[in-house]
Amino acid sequence: MKGSAMKRVLFSSFLLLLAAGSALAQTADSSAALFDDSVMHEFRITVYEENWQDTLAVYFQRGDESLPARVEYGGLVFDSVGIRYKGNSSYMQSRGTPKKPFKIEFDEYRGKQTFFGVKTLNFSNAVKDPTFMREKLAYDMLRTLMPSPRCAYATLTVNGMALGVYTMVEQVDKTFLKRHFTTNDGNLYKAGDNGASLEYRGEDSTPYKNELELKTNEKADDWSRLITMLRIVGTSSAGTFQTEAGNVLHLDNSARILAFNMAVSNFDSYTGSGRNFYLYDNVDDGRFVFIPWDANEAFGAYTNNWNIFTQDVTAPNNLQRRPILRRMLENDELRALYLRYIRAIIRGPAALDSLRARTDHWKQFLAPHVQADQYKLYTYQQFVDNIEKDVLIGINQPVPGLLRFAQLRNESIETQLGGYLAVEGAPGTLPDAIELAALYPNPAVTHSTLSFTLRGEGSLSVLVRNVLGAEVWRYDVADGARGSYAVLLPVSALPSGAYHCEVQLRSAGGLVATKSLTFTVAH
Repeated sequence: MKGSAMKRVLFSSFLLLLAAGSALAQTADSSAALFDDSVMHEFRITVYEENWQDTLAVYFQRGDESLPARVEYGGLVFDSVGIRYKGNSSYMQSRGTPKKPFKIEFDEYRGKQTFFGVKTLNFSNAVKDPTFMREKLAYDMLRTLMPSPRCAYATLTVNGMALGVYTMVEQVDKTFLKRHFTTNDGNLYKAGDNGASLEYRGEDSTPYKNELELKTNEKADDWSRLITMLRIVGTSSAGTFQTEAGNVLHLDNSARILAFNMAVSNFDSYTGSGRNFYLYDNVDDGRFVFIPWDANEAFGAYTNNWNIFTQDVTAPNNLQRRPILRRMLENDELRALYLRYIRAIIRGPAALDSLRARTDHWKQFLAPHVQADQYKLYTYQQFVDNIEKDVLIGINQPVPGLLRFAQLRNESIETQLGGYLAVEGAPGTLPDAIELAALYPNPAVTHSTLSFTLRGEGSLSVLVRNVLGAEVWRYDVADGARGSYAVLLPVSALPSGAYHCEVQLRSAGGLVATKSLTFTVAH
């Protein structure tokens, strides 16, 4: 079993684990084609109201009322569809232009009508983002960390008016929940426009209704499980927090979304403003799960009056009013988990080289469409410039360059983590004991092969986890030796989506090395 040049190919039959800890139950649906981001989707909309812009503006001020419309897409026609303006700041900052954000509801007038399996689509207009990329980049990262909306690019033409490029975003609703969880029967809450701190405020539901909107099971209007969760998070002792809170709140999911928010300065979120998130009561395992929303101001476009480059990842000035982050930072194990996720993000998908590759790709894809967009909120030159450097919009309002932001933010965080995680590196880990070479093919359909090299010896484990962190496959070798490995990951029985592949090596003395990467299954 020994030998530095030894190559091993490990094969095993696939077993999909549906244990109690597995909350993810994605199912294939026709919506995959709708969110194909290799094409620019085209929507032609006919609103039956002649003065539709004025009417929609009035309806927006009154609430969520829609106008009936017809949607043409790829030669298909969908009639009796609802269209309305959406958003809060994105609407207000574009209200003097035709390019407002839209929500299209295919079941508004025909209750069972769906569009490629979805009922609602959102079209974001890139307010405060001359690059048109922030929301797309953010959601693509988030979907490797947790259940998150899919998005792609689309052009909209409304009553003959070509409104140009939009980011098309999946709605978080019962259809979304059905794709990601084994049941969509639980309560879904959305943070209100004024933000939600998630502080425990007693057993009466009234204070919570001022901060959160109940989006499902509205008739039952039962807030008791949410209040119980917030009470346990807010009042459990330091010694019992991880166990008690972990029974009602998915702590790994919480660590991931909090880490993402800090890593990319996504401060118009629970971390900063308290806005733009959903909480789902996953009744299957009794734990609440964060679902991100409205990521268009990630990468420092919303400051929350903080320094987007140097903000301390452990010391925001609102920490006392963010009990989930505060309690996790007070727990050594959860604090380390949160910090490790931050490090993984800035060294992985948010690393400067990774972002540069993605921005190069999207620049080439978007450029002709942005040039042709007569109603874009910023100039084509600002689109080009803001990829690298800061630009001014509005009245001297700076928007940081995506790549400049990544460089400065990552440098600051690396310096911070050098102190915060200094103890973690020794003696409990095996530095450089694993070198990941490749995982091919990626995306995978029936299988993928993970290649790596061990520079140490011990018990070897290869695991695959879904986006909620639940283990769905593993292979163990008791006496992993130094050398090169090629491990076959049979993925044909896995639902389509993002997964994490993790390689672990544990020495006889108990030292541990871990390396991981993200891959996609696409059937």
